[in-house]
Amino acid sequence: MANYYISSFFWSTLSKVLTAIVGFISVPLLLGYYGKADYGILSLATACNGYMHLLDLGMNVGAVKFFSQWKAQGNIDKIYRVARTNITFYFIISLINIVGLLALAFEGEGFFAISHEQFLQLRICLLIIAIFSVFSWGATTFNQLLIADKQITFTMQVQCLITLLKVVAIALVFVANLTLTTYFLYITCFVALAFIPYAYKCKADGLIDSLKPAWYWEDFNIVLTFSLSIFFLSIFQVTATQSRPILLGIFAQNGATAVADFRIIEVVPQFIIMLCGTFSGIFLPKTSEMVAKNDEAAMREFAYKWTVYTTVITTIMCFPFILCAPEVLAAYVGKEYIYLSKWLIIWCITVLIQMHTTPGNALVLAHGKTKSLVKITSIACIGSMFLNAVLCKYYDVGSAVIAYFVYVLIIMGLYYMYFYKKLLHLSRLRMFRCFALPTSIALLCYIFVYLIPVSTSLYGDINERVTYIFVCVTKSMIWLILYMAILQTTRIIDFKILRK
Repeated sequence: MANYYISSFFWSTLSKVLTAIVGFISVPLLLGYYGKADYGILSLATACNGYMHLLDLGMNVGAVKFFSQWKAQGNIDKIYRVARTNITFYFIISLINIVGLLALAFEGEGFFAISHEQFLQLRICLLIIAIFSVFSWGATTFNQLLIADKQITFTMQVQCLITLLKVVAIALVFVANLTLTTYFLYITCFVALAFIPYAYKCKADGLIDSLKPAWYWEDFNIVLTFSLSIFFLSIFQVTATQSRPILLGIFAQNGATAVADFRIIEVVPQFIIMLCGTFSGIFLPKTSEMVAKNDEAAMREFAYKWTVYTTVITTIMCFPFILCAPEVLAAYVGKEYIYLSKWLIIWCITVLIQMHTTPGNALVLAHGKTKSLVKITSIACIGSMFLNAVLCKYYDVGSAVIAYFVYVLIIMGLYYMYFYKKLLHLSRLRMFRCFALPTSIALLCYIFVYLIPVSTSLYGDINERVTYIFVCVTKSMIWLILYMAILQTTRIIDFKILRK
């Protein structure tokens, strides 16, 4: 069991880090090769298609939940029926996607502030996406089956391969002088290629009996109904997140400056959320299996154990940035932005509080009791948006950070006041201790390292930004070694799990 969690987290993290690195490197290269205006066409085409993914309607969570539960119950025929219906569902979604893309491609020139020549390039990009839509959406069903079968490692290995193929496409741009649209054709094709290994693996492992589409509405409706609640939940979650820069642009005294500050400090929290967010997909198949078997002992052990481990991992990612916030900002964008460090610290603390409930969230989703979560999330979303707007005139970018902190606290309140005790039958005090103990140790280590006089003057006359990086690395390594030593000594976590 330990291997499943470790292997899944490793490959998920590797896939996302590879994607981030390739994106970081490719942007300036392609920007310089194609030019700012033409390269923007790629982003515009991708953004247009990105909105279409709302058509998923939360099925990614719902299908994994029910496939996992039905497998644990031995209801394999039901999995087959719903999986084949899922193929039909995503085929219909792909057709809607194609119609939307074609409408933009042939009737949407007036929507974009670009030249006619640039729109013609955009049209070709949209047509390329439309051609591969059936395969891109079709891969989703098989991805869900593999995740439900706890084969996240395989899916992430495929994603790593696709990322490496994108590197090949980038290299071909410079070696073979690929045009913008030819490059886009390659990377879109590579993404769609996931359909082949996913479908083959599902068929070979008996996760689906046939690749032929079917329509078993009665069985499929169970999944769709639950998925729609996840869809509405996601809308409020996304709104609470994405509305912050918009509200800053509207209500802050200097909207452009406030939004720029926001974009600077959001890089670190977003990266941490991206990595720690992999736990959600890893946990759901396991928790769904436990709920299907009504194994309360296993659920309790999972909740307590993995709240500790999730907290430790998130702490390791957050505290170096809390400890070195001024140095991080100075190295990243210049020391004139050090004034943003307090907001970066608060945001990292917010992420730590938010992510420690990931195991509990997986259990709540596995139970399917999302009605209260949707209600509270909607209230928290609206409340945080109002607070953001009110505080803009006083704190500028800080209003967005404070408002999101309040949003997270409201959601956490629901878990501790209702979900943990009433739904999951867990000890609220013990769940809090699972979070508070490793976090308190991290805080003590922070205080110790903070008092050590490590500054840029220790590194002599070298590039100023490089010295800030050295300071960050030095402080972070001292903190990490001390933190891990205390965790090992106190046996708060069992490091032997890494060797199993």
